[in-house]
Amino acid sequence: MHPTLVHFGHFAIHSYGLMLAIAFLVAIQIFLARGRARGLSEDRLSTLSLWLLVLAIVGGRAFFVLTHWDDYKSDPLSIVRLWEGGLMIYGGYVLAIAGGIAYLRRAGMPVWRVADAAAPSMAIGVGIGRIGCFLNGCCYGLPTHAAWGIHFPPESYSSVVFPGEALQPAQLYMVAAGLGLFVLLLALDRKPRFDGYLFWTYVALAALLRFLIDFTRYYDEASTIGRFGGLTFNVNQAVSIVLIATSLVMLRVLSRRPALPAAAASPGPPPLPPEGADAPAGVADSPRPEPRA
Repeated sequence: MHPTLVHFGHFAIHSYGLMLAIAFLVAIQIFLARGRARGLSEDRLSTLSLWLLVLAIVGGRAFFVLTHWDDYKSDPLSIVRLWEGGLMIYGGYVLAIAGGIAYLRRAGMPVWRVADAAAPSMAIGVGIGRIGCFLNGCCYGLPTHAAWGIHFPPESYSSVVFPGEALQPAQLYMVAAGLGLFVLLLALDRKPRFDGYLFWTYVALAALLRFLIDFTRYYDEASTIGRFGGLTFNVNQAVSIVLIATSLVMLRVLSRRPALPAAAASPGPPPLPPEGADAPAGVADSPRPEPRA
């Protein structure tokens, strides 16, 4: 566990924040490249990405603080100390998806085509970001006798709850889930399907994996909603069920909608004829646009 990687006087680089930054940079580059391949406006996708980053952090932090208010009410300034951990991914999901749809509709862009371009980026972002959880020692698992159980150092968060015990590497399970979904989504994207297929497939599979992995993860009483048959269920699993059901409904609805023509994704001037060819009236006399660097 390495929550702080480097110290420069009073300045420090924390592993959790660094991995979140790396996750975003990698995800945004993949998103923009996939958007270009779909004929989408790179400028608008860049703006959208910045909004999604802010909304995901605000939503994730707000959801965590609301479910752990007793830990923050005595020190409200601790709410902004993100490097200590404390983001609930589903809070970020909800706010980012709602805000993203609102932006895309306002910008006149095809919502589900953009969402399909973003789906693999979301998967790899989660995979990389969870490495930060592991290095920070947060989001740890339950005690285990498995050979791959992790012993965190005495100063870690988990040692307060499970001192000296080997724990499930729940963070690494999420890393594997994110990277595995990234590869799967790229494979699925090779076959043309209706807009929204890739995005809602990702949401459904990510929610299912999260639901299962959460049985290996420790949650405090504030996040626990009940117990059944020896299993403990938490609020994130309840959200997972809602997301799975929503995904199945959306996949069915979108599969029945008429396909949006590819040209509708990127409106613009008609293509210029090749050199020497007869041009349509009104085009031949128009100056060619200069290339942009």
